[in-house]
Amino acid sequence: MISKGGIPGDYYLELSKTYGGLFRICMWNQTFVVITEPELIKDVLVTGNHPKSKAIYSNLTQMFGARYLGQGLESEIDQKEWIIHRMHFNHWFKPHHLRQFTPDYNEFADSLVQTLEQHADGKTHVHMEELFYKVILHLLSKVAYNFDLGKLDGEPHPFASNLRVALAGFSKLVVNPFFSMNPLSWKYCQHVRSAVAKIRSYAQDQLTERRKANLRGDHVPDDLLQSIYHLKETNPQITEEVLLDQIITFYTGGSETTANTLSFMVSLLSRNPDCYKKLQKEIDDNVAAVAVLTPAELDDLPYLDMVMKETLRIYPIGLATYRKTQHDTSIGGNPIPDGTELLVSFYATSRSEKNFTNALQFIPERFGPNANERVGVYASTPFSVGPHSCIGKKIAEIETKIIIAKIMQHFDFELVPGQPMGVIDGGTLRIAGGCMCLLRPRNEKNN
Repeated sequence: MISKGGIPGDYYLELSKTYGGLFRICMWNQTFVVITEPELIKDVLVTGNHPKSKAIYSNLTQMFGARYLGQGLESEIDQKEWIIHRMHFNHWFKPHHLRQFTPDYNEFADSLVQTLEQHADGKTHVHMEELFYKVILHLLSKVAYNFDLGKLDGEPHPFASNLRVALAGFSKLVVNPFFSMNPLSWKYCQHVRSAVAKIRSYAQDQLTERRKANLRGDHVPDDLLQSIYHLKETNPQITEEVLLDQIITFYTGGSETTANTLSFMVSLLSRNPDCYKKLQKEIDDNVAAVAVLTPAELDDLPYLDMVMKETLRIYPIGLATYRKTQHDTSIGGNPIPDGTELLVSFYATSRSEKNFTNALQFIPERFGPNANERVGVYASTPFSVGPHSCIGKKIAEIETKIIIAKIMQHFDFELVPGQPMGVIDGGTLRIAGGCMCLLRPRNEKNN
């Protein structure tokens, strides 16, 4: 399966057809119990609430010998410390708090539209994945850290460039945990270590400037950086390095993931013209002349919500999560001993014919109120479930909807023929071809 261009999730899906929703495999010199059955996912992530796997998540703390995510929210494996961090940040990601950034979401979406207008001649190949990554990173930097990365159509900021290098290095590490042991890789590993050091230096500069502003009594924004700053005030035992870990964690987790979702959504709409036209009509009928899209306007776009959910079902950006049992337990009636590594594959679960009819077909209506079959609570969980579910779910959904709606307000788009249509597993799911598109302004008649 993998040798033919598939990813590990495809392999788990194929095995589940023979062995069911719980089976054991050996990989990376370790044994894992793989879970793909929705109700068993509930047992592991909700009812059982098993802790994160140290063997897997410790790989996020360091990258090729350089401190990367350290003890950030994603990589922290000490349950008590994780609870302290999660409870502290929860308030910032609440929907009512995120609404205050509506003007920023729209400003950056409009900047993307202006950039696309320069290439919307129906002939120029536009690398949508690259532009999506750039606009999401710029937006996140402004909203969360009050840090300006410059113009969207300008030269990449050094911080953005180094973060991209770090993300690429992380992808290589995920695909091959022994990558750094190859002497031919050492030069590349040094390049990645240098990039990681630079992004942590930028994070340190941001934190230092915020600390000075607070000590001077300056007015400071109620952003995520301020929340990170207060983390140490309320928990003096937390070190400066952990604060930097949190900054890098949210930058890493909040940029590429949403950009990848947008790329898959554009690709799926392009390949499914009936869905494309239906969404375009909904946008034209409800928000065609709306310049600033608010959560209220997004509520008037139910089909857009279905399209997003169906995109994330077929292409869950967070492919899997890993846990470890702390004591002898039972999952779905199966005895599982203490110390067992658990791998929950969201990708295999949401693509299984046992859970969805025509599972590999793009059918947004399956998430509609009048759908013929009900989507199970744990059948599609792209943001995970339980206490460790993605803290950034709401902001990701808002960003995604506003950007897609703005693009469809202004452009017709189609995929450039002949590009690869597969997927890449680099820790998060990416589109293989970069989602190369041809665009035309909506007010221009196609020749």
